[in-house]
Amino acid sequence: MEMSNVILIALILAAVAFLALVATLVAKKSPDKQSLEIDNQSEYAPKHVMSQVEQALFLRLIEALPEYLILAQVQMSSFLYDKNKKGGWSALNQIRMKSVDFLVIQEDASTVMAIELQDSTHKRKDRQKSDEFKRDALKTAGIKLLEFYAGKLPSAKEIRAAIGKE
Repeated sequence: MEMSNVILIALILAAVAFLALVATLVAKKSPDKQSLEIDNQSEYAPKHVMSQVEQALFLRLIEALPEYLILAQVQMSSFLYDKNKKGGWSALNQIRMKSVDFLVIQEDASTVMAIELQDSTHKRKDRQKSDEFKRDALKTAGIKLLEFYAGKLPSAKEIRAAIGKE
């Protein structure tokens, strides 16, 4: 066998090995059927959507604002978007993982205001930074933000007064 034939066979074998390696790497990145199935080791259980304090405020909001719909734990990306489309995925990612405690909407699903319940967790630096981002984003969008404190929940009458309905 000539040296050129040996080199050709070696190159073909190297190419086949390279293609096999690429196919293996692509297969590992692609979701397979097993990754789409529920992990048999996990045991899912329901949990409350709101804390007791949030539930108490939620009921007061319903009482105080019967002309509106009150939504709880709403992701900001559900009601905000980057209208200039300059921020791209970065802008979406900034709001995608943030939520407001309550969103007050009209029957046509347009946003009236957001409501945040401040508790002791909001004293942490990371939460303060997140709260400041929320305030800025809502202000930029022209959405009113009301903040109430867990230690002193407002009455239904005080809620109506805070939004200018009394």
